[in-house]
Amino acid sequence: MMQSDFFDRESGIPVYRQLADYIKKQISSGVYQPGDVLPSEADYIRDFNVSRTTVRLAFGLITNAGMVRREQGRGTIVVPQVRTQLPFLASFTEESSRYGRTPSVVLLRQYMDKVSIEAAKALSLPMDAHVLRVERLRLVDGEPIGLALSWMNTVRFPGLATLNFSALSIYSLLESEMGLSIRSAKENIRADLATENEAHKLKIQTGAPVLRMLRTTFIQDEQNTAVPIEYVEVVFNGSIYSVDVELYRQSGK
Repeated sequence: MMQSDFFDRESGIPVYRQLADYIKKQISSGVYQPGDVLPSEADYIRDFNVSRTTVRLAFGLITNAGMVRREQGRGTIVVPQVRTQLPFLASFTEESSRYGRTPSVVLLRQYMDKVSIEAAKALSLPMDAHVLRVERLRLVDGEPIGLALSWMNTVRFPGLATLNFSALSIYSLLESEMGLSIRSAKENIRADLATENEAHKLKIQTGAPVLRMLRTTFIQDEQNTAVPIEYVEVVFNGSIYSVDVELYRQSGK
């Protein structure tokens, strides 16, 4: 059914952006689920009385945002979304599985390196310390969603250097392979733009919106104190990964 007056053509916002926003809302609201094929270019041209150029520009925006992928012979496919719930501490593997997605990981590099300034502060290590640096690409249903750089506290826990970080969950490695008890984590999440290297690995455009997460994980030692074991910076595709937070009002405030 043609919707000739669907767009506000006097708003100053290009029609292709309005169409892209409309499709994004349909995906976010669940009208189209991961794995669904969007209507064809011809369908949008007919239903919204727009040009082929308008539709292709709109598809380009949502593709660059990482919400869909184009497949030859199939069309435009909706990619999976993942959310994390705060203040619950869970691994990426647990978060993905909760939403019925299939997580996987690609170990890019694992080597000893001089600790970064941020990691040294987070892990309470001297600035000249050398620790294990682990770079991993996180995927959901085969699609890249996050690029993670971890600094592991091999000064305090030298056994970390023997672990196989191509395993799905680092938390599971710490708990099952090393017998450690994860106690808590401190996390900072902020909006940012993808660098050229990040964009290449996540298959998005340089400068695309991302969520940058900085997390320090603590284990509980024999004295019942919190000891930092991992500092990780993860860059998530901002169109696929989101954070849910439940807030409580303090009485009398």
